[in-house]
Amino acid sequence: MKQGFTLIETLIALTVLIMIIIGPLSLATKSISASILSQNQITASYLAQEAVEYIINIRDNNFLGGNGWLDGLGLCVSTPGNDKNCCVDVRNDNIKSYPGQCDYIKYDASGLYYNYSIGNNTIFRRIIKITRITDYEARIEATVQWSEKFGGQKSFTLQEDIFDWK
Repeated sequence: MKQGFTLIETLIALTVLIMIIIGPLSLATKSISASILSQNQITASYLAQEAVEYIINIRDNNFLGGNGWLDGLGLCVSTPGNDKNCCVDVRNDNIKSYPGQCDYIKYDASGLYYNYSIGNNTIFRRIIKITRITDYEARIEATVQWSEKFGGQKSFTLQEDIFDWK
């Protein structure tokens, strides 16, 4: 009687070996995807917070300069029936009104900052909307949108209410 593996035994051994290899590779791939998504969510939250802080700073400087509390923000302030979106370039101290989507934010690796004029395009777009609630209150809504390679469109929105505290 001859000793050895039959074709069926060999196929079963190969199937088990492939399953042992594919399991950890699949887990590693999902871990990398989750890590990238997490990194993008953190970046988006910082970009949204930066925009909100920029708007608050303008409000505070208006107070110190004796101006109206929303002076300089008219491009972003929505009124009932008149929605406005704007983009803020914090690095270059610039506010632009956009009826649609803002440009992609650029990242300047040499200066380590985000802006709209210098550097390479990122996957992020930031849209700011300020809605006047009363004469003394407004809501800032900063939304950062991006597209994941395998996860589709994602967004992060940060809202904060500001007040005319004069």
